[in-house]
Amino acid sequence: MKLKRITIFLLAITLLLCPAGCKNKGKDNRLDMDALKAAEVGSYIYFGEYEQDNNESTGKEAIEWLVLDKQEDRMLVVSRYGLDCQPYNTELKEVTWETCSLHDWLNGEFFKEAFNSEEKDAILLSTVTDDANQAHDTADRVFLLSTWEAEIYFADNAARTCSSTPYCYAQGAPRKDPMKIEGSDTCMWWLRSPASFYDDCAAGVSPKGFVGGNGLGIMYDCDYCAVRPAMWIDLKH
Repeated sequence: MKLKRITIFLLAITLLLCPAGCKNKGKDNRLDMDALKAAEVGSYIYFGEYEQDNNESTGKEAIEWLVLDKQEDRMLVVSRYGLDCQPYNTELKEVTWETCSLHDWLNGEFFKEAFNSEEKDAILLSTVTDDANQAHDTADRVFLLSTWEAEIYFADNAARTCSSTPYCYAQGAPRKDPMKIEGSDTCMWWLRSPASFYDDCAAGVSPKGFVGGNGLGIMYDCDYCAVRPAMWIDLKH
């Protein structure tokens, strides 16, 4: 009986300290720098959270990232899956990476929603260009890969193929696409570079992993192309 009373007392104290049953324990302190520093190129890490299972009642899920490059003090990553479905620009007009709405969404709404304060501090402000307008470099926390980066950081087309999360599909990414490998659920995803031959298109990666720019141009206002955010993480943080 005495033991039972002690157990009930300890349970009451626990509930007072963590009224939600510790469901969100660690949510505001989830940055694991040891894991990041130990990660190798080609491996996956968890960093930040975003809605992915399309069930908002369960909260956001940890984002999985593919390590593309690792230097002494920083690491380049791209999301393993297509996380959302957004147009490159909400209007079909000539834009650059610097002026498109997807640039603003990644560095605004997505950045704010996906990372806590400690994670935001660990994301480097990087200078990026769209490969065509060298005089218009931008300083971004979050960006898309360029055609050049999509070529050099992946071994082949198969390595570039990407599936989307259930949430991304719910936002408009097509599950059935004639460009897909038969039997796969791969998706088309944006690159930040402009399409070489079109004034109203951006480059992208096809569901079969081909890098577009010359042959593949995706119209800026296309609303069924997946977004794979990329960023440099500060390992000295």
